[in-house]
Amino acid sequence: MERRGHVVVISYPATGHTNPMLQFSKNLASRGLLVTFVNFNFNHSRIMQAKESVQRLKLDIRFECIPDGLPQGDLAQDTNINPAVFKHMQDNMDGSGLEHLINRLNASADAPPVSCIIYNSFLPWICLKIGIAEERWDWDSSRMPESVTIPDLPELKLWELPSPFRDTTGFLNYYLRQFESVRDASWVIANTFYELEHEMIDSIRGKGVPFLSIGPSIPSVFLDGRNPEDTQWERIHGKRRTVWNGWRSRRRCRCGQRFVWVIRPPPGHAHIGEVLPAGFLEENERKGLVVEWCIQLEVLSHPSVGVFMSHCGWNSTLDALSLGIPMLTLGIWTDQPTNSKFVADVWKTGLKLRAGEDGVVGREEIERCMRLAVDGIGEQGKKLRNNALKWRNLCRSAASEGGSSDINMNQLVDDIVAKAKE
Repeated sequence: MERRGHVVVISYPATGHTNPMLQFSKNLASRGLLVTFVNFNFNHSRIMQAKESVQRLKLDIRFECIPDGLPQGDLAQDTNINPAVFKHMQDNMDGSGLEHLINRLNASADAPPVSCIIYNSFLPWICLKIGIAEERWDWDSSRMPESVTIPDLPELKLWELPSPFRDTTGFLNYYLRQFESVRDASWVIANTFYELEHEMIDSIRGKGVPFLSIGPSIPSVFLDGRNPEDTQWERIHGKRRTVWNGWRSRRRCRCGQRFVWVIRPPPGHAHIGEVLPAGFLEENERKGLVVEWCIQLEVLSHPSVGVFMSHCGWNSTLDALSLGIPMLTLGIWTDQPTNSKFVADVWKTGLKLRAGEDGVVGREEIERCMRLAVDGIGEQGKKLRNNALKWRNLCRSAASEGGSSDINMNQLVDDIVAKAKE
């Protein structure tokens, strides 16, 4: 396919950001663009593991690395959005590494000049480097009312807002920089689909923001019904009878459901058996599987999985919506509480777990919600499953040829090509 433009894609170096950005890059490259995927010292070795899969697809995606300003040691080993990592990068990156890279790419004889830079919103310094002014806001969460009404959104309680809006440490200042960079962007691209958030998308576009929804940014194999081969947990069978637990909680199961549970050992522990209750693994050997890592989409796409217990990060939320899996939600920080609100009260594909007066979600609450979601008990349980299937079908339609996200991807590529020809 004729190469028609050169795009540099830069992702914040956390797994939950990098995976969809890499899939997005594959979608761009499959439409004939050359993509240079830029990662940081922080995650370079992990990203290079994906190079083989890109080569198998015969896509023109090249990988580069720039400095991130992070010290060596524990801080640089966290694959999540650790606030310490986030703040350190924001305070110590000046963009010079990116500038040198762009100059080198533009001088290369085997690639066209860079025509577009697409970056994660957690990296506003990229925007500042090309001349967009920075404003710093001070925020006192004590001034927040008990609930907030925002146009085109449901009423949100204070605890349902993204956690930075309840922050007293200044973390919100870093968040607000993301939105400042929207003003002069050529496009704002979101990993969502129009049918899911059409009121908000229409509102954003109505304010003159060039907003494109291009999600879900997950491999097509998970959207067209072609389930991957069974993995090590295939012995756990029974259609839609298994619980996929993405929590780190160590609550004992007593409702008898089969489960797959991913939980990483905390720092200082070699394996998860060191921190689980004594006898837990042996007690649940026949009905459950505990692993330290897995490919989430492969688990959720397995026909035995009937419900997903999650803190509701956006990737997990979109994965569940895309695959038609009801959720049990407990949002903790960043966008999780807001996502949880939408899952339970707007899209109605899940149940929000309620904590007791001590702030802890008890076994009884988990068991009650699990029986509703897995067994489909009563009208509420049936509606959960029907709504989950409805959103799965809408998601697949958006991503298929001629769907809303497919149209937006083609528009984006056309705009990039036109820019390259200027």
